[in-house]
Amino acid sequence: MQHTTTDATIRQAVRASLEIAHRGEDAVIVDELKVSLGSGRMDVAVINGKIEGYEIKSDRDSLNRLARQSVMFGAIADRMTLVVGRRHLEKASAIIPDWWSIVVCAADADGNLKLKRVRRGRLNRELDKTALVETLERDEIVALLASAQLDKGVRSANYRTLVERAVANLSCRQISSFVKKILKVRARLEREFDDLAFGRSVIVCGGPSATSAD
Repeated sequence: MQHTTTDATIRQAVRASLEIAHRGEDAVIVDELKVSLGSGRMDVAVINGKIEGYEIKSDRDSLNRLARQSVMFGAIADRMTLVVGRRHLEKASAIIPDWWSIVVCAADADGNLKLKRVRRGRLNRELDKTALVETLERDEIVALLASAQLDKGVRSANYRTLVERAVANLSCRQISSFVKKILKVRARLEREFDDLAFGRSVIVCGGPSATSAD
């Protein structure tokens, strides 16, 4: 009997696999990472020295948004992986950029899900500074500017002005490094205060609280 994959079953398998792979590291695993001012959400992301995103397309999902999602996620992620059910493998592979990795998720005869990598991707060399800054909240952008002593005269400015100042004066490396630090802080605060900022309990892989949140 062939079992059909769903978003929920694949997500569970991906999270479990990533928790094992990154156990003990200074990393967090989050769901529903907002991009493009919240107009898109990355299904699962690992935040460590990089932003590694995972987009899930189960056998029951549509591929209608995948092309747009690949552009949005490619603007902020150092690496991306498509985790796809067998039904969509061929078509989805033709939609995503060639730097993405591809993992097939399929169930065996007993219904146990197996993850198998069928394409090894590479590092993304085309990060977008504006998209990275736009993953931050307003106060976080002020903190970004303050870290480079660029906040004078703009602390009360509107969101767009703050974004433009950061993009004009900071390198992609500076912005990306700060974004990763902030996302880790958000994840740990979510775990401590049970505030589901990422849509699902985070997994803190390393440090004194290296277990999943309840």
